[in-house]
Amino acid sequence: MPYGFKCVLVALFCAVTWPLSLPARIAHRHFGSETLFDFSAKLLSLVPGKVGQYLRTSFYVVTLDRCPADLSVAFGSFFSHATANVGRSVVIGSFSIVGTARLGNGVAIASRVSVLSGKHQHGSALRGLSSSHEVHYEMVTVGDGCWIGEGAIVMASIGRECIVGAGSVVTKPVTDRAVLVGNPAKMLKSMEDVYDA
Repeated sequence: MPYGFKCVLVALFCAVTWPLSLPARIAHRHFGSETLFDFSAKLLSLVPGKVGQYLRTSFYVVTLDRCPADLSVAFGSFFSHATANVGRSVVIGSFSIVGTARLGNGVAIASRVSVLSGKHQHGSALRGLSSSHEVHYEMVTVGDGCWIGEGAIVMASIGRECIVGAGSVVTKPVTDRAVLVGNPAKMLKSMEDVYDA
């Protein structure tokens, strides 16, 4: 579907989601509260079909730090923080959760994927966060053109055009064009090796 036509559809759906998106945006931007955002994102994640996809996109276009109208978020998936930043043509499969993240252009995320807000979001004595009540969110970047497989967990930034295998757990930053597998994820090969073969 052409991007311009999608923009028009998302704008029409904004007329439906504004009772959720406008208060959530105001609460987050002016009062630092994500409670309304969290409630609304989870509520909209339960709307099935194409209608649900357009409702979710219209909500995120208004509430996220950056979100184009061609975002596609499947049933049961949601962003857990309004600080997320989304590039063009991002696709997120069912039952995935994206935290404080920057998703590059053309990122494809399969079902049941978690992109966390860093490795130490619930406190760590090693990082000087001794209390279990302290929260520390880190921006995790998923580079342009990455594909993240079914059930993967991403806790650290990954470069452009990477492939994260199904069930892999990324715990350390990764350079561009890497193929990652395992728990913890290790680089199986570089995409240059794949293209040269």
